[in-house]
Amino acid sequence: LGICAPGTRLKTILIRTYVAAMAAAQVLYDKYGAAADPWMTLVGYFNSMRELGGMRRVVDDTVRTRLQRMDERGLAKRFISPWGVDELTSRKGAADIPRILDRLEAGFDPDDRGKWGEDARWPLDVVLATNMISVGVDVGRLGLMVVAGQPKATAEYIQATSRVGRAFPGVVCTVYNWARPRDMSHYER
Repeated sequence: LGICAPGTRLKTILIRTYVAAMAAAQVLYDKYGAAADPWMTLVGYFNSMRELGGMRRVVDDTVRTRLQRMDERGLAKRFISPWGVDELTSRKGAADIPRILDRLEAGFDPDDRGKWGEDARWPLDVVLATNMISVGVDVGRLGLMVVAGQPKATAEYIQATSRVGRAFPGVVCTVYNWARPRDMSHYER
């Protein structure tokens, strides 16, 4: 899906896209249980560490808060656990990457609710990534990605977005930056 909102800040649209996608996934999860697991972990893809860093704070604060009130808008409330957000970037140490990939493999199970803990194999609600996810990440259960802006190379876009929808149908939402001519060209064509 391509999303573009001329005149609105990119971060505002990303917040709304994250909240809508995650709340809708929760509706499916509440209705169908484990069958909706592929859409419960949102992968956020960014072209730069600066954009990712800004969104990390927003997910920890604004997205988490808005998800708890989504029942007022006809979707489901969703609670992101304190350990439910992580990132796959070069800022992570070599020892952290296998732990994050292990958590990405862990599915949401309705019977596991309440088994909290930092070291638990609790699945991630959101993983924010740069091009590090494009190579070597083969997690079959991922089915939801939001791309912030059109990557510079088409090959990079294909590599990154092919990380979701491997074993189940996937949804990729690209949020275009209306202030970048290349993004607008992709959106319009």
